Amino acid sequence: MQEETQTPADEPPRERHPHELSLMPTWVPTVIGVILVVMAALAVYTGIRFRNPTLANGVIKTRRPPRAMTGGGPPGEPEAGSSLIFPGDAADNTPAAATAAQNALGTIRLSARRGMILNVLPDDAMVFVNGLAIGEARQFNTMDKLYDFPAAGSYTVRVVAPGYKERQFVITAADDAVQEIARIDAKLVK
Repeated sequence: MQEETQTPADEPPRERHPHELSLMPTWVPTVIGVILVVMAALAVYTGIRFRNPTLANGVIKTRRPPRAMTGGGPPGEPEAGSSLIFPGDAADNTPAAATAAQNALGTIRLSARRGMILNVLPDDAMVFVNGLAIGEARQFNTMDKLYDFPAAGSYTVRVVAPGYKERQFVITAADDAVQEIARIDAKLVK
């Protein structure tokens, strides 16, 4: 007796299970892999090299000329720390110096390494540093609320209150100054 064995040609086609079915062509994972490798290479390349010029300003040309980067002060005012001219030395002919000389009782010059603290009456007087309002005097009256100078240089500090004569101080921020903090004690007069 001879047993009959089925040969593969005689085998009926079997049904495939869902996990055995190919959902996408075999070339799709290869393309995805190549794209991921290219993206990784670009990420490494852009992370290593200096970004000035970037793609945006290297390819796309702007119509307006680039302007110089300056500080956030008012127009015509140098950025913080860049002015080393004291009012009265070489700036007597400027309108700001003439106005300040008329309104102020006198200019007091101080120096400090780090910042300033204010003890001003009335304490709701407005404080201006290089023409920019920084707040009321009471905001800078303790050691934990002092005003820090952003860089070395000369700072013109004006204290103004309605109905009072203003006071002006020039504080030179320098690393070799004797005091760490400049203390401004002033009582505004009517």
